[in-house]
Amino acid sequence: MKRGFTLIEMLVSIGIIAILIAAAVVSFGGTTRKAEMAKGRELVSNVSTALASIYQKSGRWPSGLVKANGSDDNRLGEKPAIVLAQKNAISLSYSSKSGQLLGEDRFGIVDPWAQKVLKGSSKAKLSTKVPSGGTVKDHIIRFAIDIDGTGVTSADVCGQKIKVRAPAIVWSTGPDGKFGRLDEMGRSDDIFSFTAGQIVK
Repeated sequence: MKRGFTLIEMLVSIGIIAILIAAAVVSFGGTTRKAEMAKGRELVSNVSTALASIYQKSGRWPSGLVKANGSDDNRLGEKPAIVLAQKNAISLSYSSKSGQLLGEDRFGIVDPWAQKVLKGSSKAKLSTKVPSGGTVKDHIIRFAIDIDGTGVTSADVCGQKIKVRAPAIVWSTGPDGKFGRLDEMGRSDDIFSFTAGQIVK
């Protein structure tokens, strides 16, 4: 006589499978967030290095970066990003023929959360919402450069005026598209190219 599974055995098996799937989804979600944060930190670091290398090569800042420094919240929008592309300081989708940024780089240097939106839609605008929070404009990387060559960069970061020992600093809002308080550095999801120890008191 053949014996099949009882209803209780099947329900227990389905319950165990559901628990395993739920645990896998939670684990995958955490891994994805960590990977995006790592990508954001790498981008901020690379942009900071690119800015510093431009100054080291020529001993002065290009006028396009000087003009953008301190304007519109120090965003690395289209014009300053074009300067970086022209100097071959960072790899961007740029047409030297038209002098314009293309594709996901069309609004400037954006963090990984906005890159997803721009990759997925050619109709996305600066005001397009990013699923993790904020708009594309909120996710444009910010920067400040040491204009006077003293080795200290002054900037308004997270609503606070600071001075940092570095030729250039770069920062991002992180996934939520808004800045926390600067005193929460390292605890919030904001990303900085500098550490609290570099801030001049």
